[in-house]
Amino acid sequence: MARLCRDSKIDIALDEELIGIDVYEKGEALVNHIQPQYLILKPNLIGGFKVSDKWIELCEKHRLGWWATSALESNIGLNAIAQWVSQYETTMPQGLGTGSLYSNNIEGPLQIINRAIHYGQTKWDLSEIV
Repeated sequence: MARLCRDSKIDIALDEELIGIDVYEKGEALVNHIQPQYLILKPNLIGGFKVSDKWIELCEKHRLGWWATSALESNIGLNAIAQWVSQYETTMPQGLGTGSLYSNNIEGPLQIINRAIHYGQTKWDLSEIV
């Protein structure tokens, strides 16, 4: 991956490569060795929001781009990721549209308008949770 990141004419992002990596013990070494241009953060798969915060801290330190995306969460999970990522000032589009893939997703107030997530007036429909 280090050679690919170094020699590629297109930017390379680490994604699944972050799964199972302890960011506190090996994150700095990984970023220094591979030197990717971007990290793709899937909080559910890499250890949660605090771990994702640490990856973002490394991105900022090493001037890497990053974006958050889901691991096929429902609308409830997408809502949590959207609220978490909203604390950061980023212009990078985030990958949070996967809830629309489900035919049995929980209906809620999240709406995608002009490629942005908005919190609408609809309430969460929790009637189908058993």
